[in-house]
Amino acid sequence: MFENKEKTLVFDPRAEIIFLILANIAAFTQRSIYVEVGLIALLIIMLVYAKCYKASVKWIILFGITLMLQYYILPYGPKFIRDTFSFLVYYVRKIFPCLIVGTLIVKTTEVRYFVLALRKWHLPEQIIIPLSVTMRYFPSIKEETGHIRDAMKLRKVKGVAKLECYLVPLMISATNTAEELSAAAVTRGIENPVRKTSVVNIHFHIQDYICLALIIISVIGAAVFK
Repeated sequence: MFENKEKTLVFDPRAEIIFLILANIAAFTQRSIYVEVGLIALLIIMLVYAKCYKASVKWIILFGITLMLQYYILPYGPKFIRDTFSFLVYYVRKIFPCLIVGTLIVKTTEVRYFVLALRKWHLPEQIIIPLSVTMRYFPSIKEETGHIRDAMKLRKVKGVAKLECYLVPLMISATNTAEELSAAAVTRGIENPVRKTSVVNIHFHIQDYICLALIIISVIGAAVFK
């Protein structure tokens, strides 16, 4: 766990990586609705603990909608719709734990702490460098997308023209952003082979161990209760 000015309650980045791996295992091995609901509830509690309140509400609503569709709406619909969408809704629910943990990581962990966690695991720089650039890439593209959308509103672009005015600047921006992030990483000495140091110290705290234990119990429950 570490502290910064924006958030005071966050998990150790290494624990979050383990959460993601275990959540994937539990999600794709469980066959019991009780294990699934318990796992989702645990992950949402973790989001609340990390003060991600809006994200918590969003995932509760989405999970509730999928449950209603799966058990109370689709079973009473036409056979074609029931067979097609039941399969889709089922596998959407399967990836919910992964997405929730991903939300936790994005909301609570800055890229520099994530890179520090990977270095503490002594992963090769050939993995850390592309991953760190990638994690900075998508937020930059998201920000650029917002700028393009605002520009189209100011110019009152409508209809099919919006597609061209959206895609062309986005493709150019995506290329430029990738080059800029790569150059910035090199400028900061990310390719320097010497041992990296950090003023921040990250380590496991009690909440990390508790959540790891509970998720491991979920994985065991997924294997036992079929």
